[in-house]
Formats: sequence, structure tokens, C-alpha cells
Amino acid sequence: MTETVAPIAKLGHVVAHTPDIEESIWFFRDVLGFKLTERTEDGAYFRGLRDWEHHTLAVLDTGKTGVDHIAFRTSSPEALDELAERFEADGDDVTYVDAGEEPGQGEAIRVEKFGHPYEFYYDVEKPDAPKGQRSRLKNRVYSEAAGGRIAPRRIDHTHVQDSVSPAHAEWLQDALGFQVNEQYRTNDGELWGWWFSVTPLPHDIAIHRLPEGEAPMFDHVSFHLDSLQDLWEAADVLAEHGIEPDGGPGKHAITSADFLYVSDPASGLCVEFFAGPGYLNFEPDWEPIEWTEDEIGGETSHQWIGEGPGWEGLAYPDEETGASQ
Repeated sequence: MTETVAPIAKLGHVVAHTPDIEESIWFFRDVLGFKLTERTEDGAYFRGLRDWEHHTLAVLDTGKTGVDHIAFRTSSPEALDELAERFEADGDDVTYVDAGEEPGQGEAIRVEKFGHPYEFYYDVEKPDAPKGQRSRLKNRVYSEAAGGRIAPRRIDHTHVQDSVSPAHAEWLQDALGFQVNEQYRTNDGELWGWWFSVTPLPHDIAIHRLPEGEAPMFDHVSFHLDSLQDLWEAADVLAEHGIEPDGGPGKHAITSADFLYVSDPASGLCVEFFAGPGYLNFEPDWEPIEWTEDEIGGETSHQWIGEGPGWEGLAYPDEETGASQ
């Protein structure tokens, strides 16, 4: 029996727009401790201390707010080509991105699905840390001595929201090979949230359901920290800057990880710090865990310990006007 290989290897990066590039750079680099890999004329590209790829987070100096795209790295160059063929066969409008058009990245494709801007790529640069910041451990990138008090480790997952989540969930499974690790059902019997993975992480992407007719939105991108104490360190740093967290520190019931949420004052992009990582799933016969409202609380307050974020979401920019939808 030949095991089917998912076309997606991992979450790669999230790129957002900002109306104030300098304030966003200050927030992500100087407050949150991301490493600035490259500053271009129209954007800034960041990664965590243990991210190998050129960037896992970027902001574009466009004067807009909203997320430009959510990017996944494919399992092979062939998988990228096959995805392009499948999308076109399904009637999707596929945009081809030339190598180098996005700094540090090879050829890519972009497609909008259920209102969300997805990008897929395989080839990517993996630059070394600058001289004096390289770890002596060869299986790390940056030295711990080069990190700040928060020091994000690596990209972990992303979360989006829309009113067509059942169809979106089916596409993530059928077209991209994700499996459902956990899901949440309300007392009226409707599924509200899905947590999907193609790696051993509790989730690489999650979606939750909005009321019918509401516009799709981006919720947050998450980066890993090592421990609960790191979250309190992060909260301490934010307090010194007069920045209020969006939620936490606390502990999720779903995914069983510790959390803290905070948004960039300029772009509005919400970053979650996700410590733990909760659990790692290596089971080949995993059955989705289902939670109910009676067990852990309502859709917007289902935490194990503490208060979560407000779930307001960040609207995607309108391509014609540049305004948020």
C-alpha cells in the first residue's frame, strides 16, 4: 500500500499591508523581537530565531491594512505544478508569481479561495544569520544571545474566518491534504470551528464560521515560544511599552497550548504567541476530537484558562480601492 503524500509541507508565511511601515518595523522587530531579514523599498521581511526560510512574516508599505496572502510551502516542485493544474481544472483564477517577485522566494502561484488569498511555493532562500548572530549550534539559525526577551522561535499556524466554513474545510482536506485534528460544535448542532494539520503540530491552519453573508476575514498568525514563562515575559515587555494584549496569557482547551495575543498598532495584524506546543500528533489513525459548547463554553469564549481574543478579525483589502472590505 502506497501512502499518499499531501501536496502541502508546511505553513510558510503571512504577508500583510501596513499604513505605517516604520511603526510596524518598530513593533515586530523592537517590541516583539522578530529578526529583520530584509528591508526593501516597499516592505520589510521578518522571521523567528529558528525559522530557516527567508521570511515567515512580512509587511508591505502600501498605505492599506489587511492581509495580502497566506503562503504554504509545497512538498515538492512537482506538487506545486500539480496544484496549479488542479486549480485551473477547477476553474480557479490562478496568478503566477515570478521568482524574486517576492524577496527570497522562487516561483509561486496564488489563488483566492472562499475569499482568502492563498499562495503556494516550493523554492525559497534560507539565508544565514548575520555575522555575530549565528548560533554555534548548527541546527539553529540565530544565537540565543541575539534574541530579545520575547524572541519568537518559528511560525506555528494561522487562523481565518468565513461564512462558508464547511465548504472551505472540505477543500482544505480534499485539495490540500489537511486532516482535521479538532473541531467545535455549538449546542444547535452546527460545526463552528476546524483545526487542520499536515504536520505533527495540533494545527497549521484553523477556520471558524461567521454568520451567513458576512465577509471573510483574517484572524491571526501564530509564532511558537518555548514555555508559559515566555508568555509572561512577553506580557511584561508589552506592558513596558504600554501595549495591551488582545487576550491572555491563558491556556486553550482546543490544542491544549498556552497563548497570548497582541496586534500591531499600525497594520492591525494580530500575532499569537503559542507556547507548549500543546501536543504533537504522530498517530496515523487519528480521529478528530470534537468539543461542544457545554464542555468548554461559547464560540468566542472557549478557553481552558483565561480570556481569549475578541475574534473581530482583520478585513482583506479591496484590490480596487485599497480599503478594507
